[in-house]
Amino acid sequence: MQLVPSGSVPSTLRDVGDDDSEGYVLGVRESTEPGSWSLLFMECGDDLDDQEIDLGWDTYCLVVDPGQATYYGGVLACRVTDRHLYLRLTSDAAETLGLPTELTFALELPSDRISLLKRGLTRVFTSGRANAQPGTLAV
Repeated sequence: MQLVPSGSVPSTLRDVGDDDSEGYVLGVRESTEPGSWSLLFMECGDDLDDQEIDLGWDTYCLVVDPGQATYYGGVLACRVTDRHLYLRLTSDAAETLGLPTELTFALELPSDRISLLKRGLTRVFTSGRANAQPGTLAV
C-alpha cells in the first residue's frame, strides 16, 4: 500500500469523531489543531424531496476541508485495518474533492477510535441509494 503523498493531503490521521445531533457525520482529521486537514463522511438523510433526489443527493456525502469540497457518493472501495484507512474514489469524485483516486492513510488512533471509525464508515456507506454504496466495504 502506498501512503497518500505529502502536500495538501496528509499521510497520517490522528483524530476521529462523530456527531449524531442533526444527521450522522463521521470525521477524520490530520490532527486536533484548528484548521487541520479533515474528511467528513455524512450519512444520507431520510427526508429528501424529489429535487434533492434528482440532484443525486440521496446517498452519503464526502466533504474535504479546508475548502469544503463536497461530493455525493463516489467511493468505490473502503477498507479499514488497525493501521490503515484505504479509499478508492471514482475519478469524478477525486477531481471534485481534489484528491487522488486511491488514498491510503496511516492511522495513529487508539483501538476505541478505530472501532468508532469502522462503525461510522459502515453506517455512512450503507445509507442512501444501493447503487452508490462502495462495491468493497471491508471494515
